[in-house]
Amino acid sequence: MKTDVKKIMALKKGGWNTQDIAAEMHLQADEVKQIVANETEKHTGHSKKEPNESNEVIQLTAAQLQSIYEKAAAIGAKEAIKVYADERKKGEQKKADRRLHNTKLLLQNYRALKDHVENSVFDRAKAEESAEDILELMQPLYDDKVIIDSIKRSATRTAIIVAHIEVMFGLYQSYCENSSNRDINMRRYEVVWDMYINEHCLSAGEIADKQHISKRNVYEDVKVATARLSALIFGVDGLKV
Repeated sequence: MKTDVKKIMALKKGGWNTQDIAAEMHLQADEVKQIVANETEKHTGHSKKEPNESNEVIQLTAAQLQSIYEKAAAIGAKEAIKVYADERKKGEQKKADRRLHNTKLLLQNYRALKDHVENSVFDRAKAEESAEDILELMQPLYDDKVIIDSIKRSATRTAIIVAHIEVMFGLYQSYCENSSNRDINMRRYEVVWDMYINEHCLSAGEIADKQHISKRNVYEDVKVATARLSALIFGVDGLKV
């Protein structure tokens, strides 16, 4: 008859001694001891090791060691390249995000810059900076007021930026007029124009009524148009937006 091992272990856990278990199960005490020992060993994973199993020494040749070093170096180099690529990607994205932010800043302050130019006296022929130079100076500055003030400090610099924005808007209009989704893109152009460039700027609600769209669509149009304009205003780097 097959021994009921589970019952033996249950009795053992229940506090029965070996002799009582042996009597209950009609076994010898030594048999009960062996069964309990085997089950305990099975569940704790402490199986007996073969001789020399834990003391075995592995010896490697010089060639094997060299191979291990080379593989480790290759893995380390790959990881270093990956980290470098990740950091470079983060840096490029941070730069693109910054330029997108500065594009929004220029659009939001366009009317103020335009008025500043129209009420100032300057000689553009003596300008020593290009639009690219001025835009690049904006990059390390993280205070929006400081950025705008630094542009307005020079009437010539302000005129250059205003002219640059207007030229890029002209290019953006041409792009929208000749795009495959002309209706949608022209609407986006008109939305961003009315919000920032028009002599009498409109609110999001007014633009929504004018275009027969929701205010949410207005903000989505501004987001897309601003990204396009960033690519134009900041040139090649802007295309990364």
